[in-house]
Amino acid sequence: MAALPFVLAALAAALGALLLLLWRPGRIPALLILILALLAMIAEGPRAAAELAGQRLPGIVAATRETLRLESIRASGQRSSHYHPKHRFGAIVCYHAPGAPGLGAATLPDPAVLAAIGETPGEADRLCRTAPGQGILRQAEVKLDEATHDATTAGQAVMLHVLRPFGLLEWAWTTDAPLLPFLPRPRWGSGAEIAVAAEVVSITIDPRGRTLLNRRAHDYAVPIAHVRLRYAPPGHPGGVEGVDAVDAPSVAHLAPGSRVQARITADAPRAPRLAGAARTYWWRNHVMDIAIALALLAGLIALVIILRRRRRAR
Repeated sequence: MAALPFVLAALAAALGALLLLLWRPGRIPALLILILALLAMIAEGPRAAAELAGQRLPGIVAATRETLRLESIRASGQRSSHYHPKHRFGAIVCYHAPGAPGLGAATLPDPAVLAAIGETPGEADRLCRTAPGQGILRQAEVKLDEATHDATTAGQAVMLHVLRPFGLLEWAWTTDAPLLPFLPRPRWGSGAEIAVAAEVVSITIDPRGRTLLNRRAHDYAVPIAHVRLRYAPPGHPGGVEGVDAVDAPSVAHLAPGSRVQARITADAPRAPRLAGAARTYWWRNHVMDIAIALALLAGLIALVIILRRRRRAR
């Protein structure tokens, strides 16, 4: 999907939110709309600029890349960390940039030099040097979502939008790149689950962190276990890895290498659900805090109302 219409729609939403801010009852929703619209414009603005005024160049996919990593968010107060395993999908794309300043790989490296430093050209290097066009050979990593990653193969020809502001920097996007690929997509289509045999790769326990109301690090009511699994869903004979977040006590008997059963859906092969695991952590770690806070607030308001009525009755 093109980014330019998306950014223009976000701009229109931001302008509408600014007008809505003048209406007192609509200030809170208008502020939320404004914030979301600004974030959308910041995220996809450069790509929209490339579609509008950038170059359109042919390229080739040298390799696809899938990573599953732990991202640490530092909690305020006590210096404890909070881990979130996240998938990242991307592709290494090579293209020739005519008239581009800066360094590139316009000439093939000397094989003797590569041998001296212990490197040998791989399949990705060979594919990269077959990129069409003339000019300096460039290499860029483009972000993909899961579906686009599965449909992308090494050696595939692609078209790129290239943005080169002021002739100093250079960014590239595939013309069919998904919007906001770093955000999880809602799953549409068949919801039928498929049972698969899986192996536990690792278990990361998150015993402490921040809740929606308490921004200081504290012990969770239920520790969270991020269970990383490897399995071979239909259509992926080489296997994939996915992570399921569950209550840590319900997987205390598991260890790396354990064989387990998981369930997936055909349109979300990297989002497994571990069989027999409990998932009460969201309610007990987050929602209960909110419910208690709202109950206390409601009680305080009720107490104030009762005291005021008694004072008036006197």
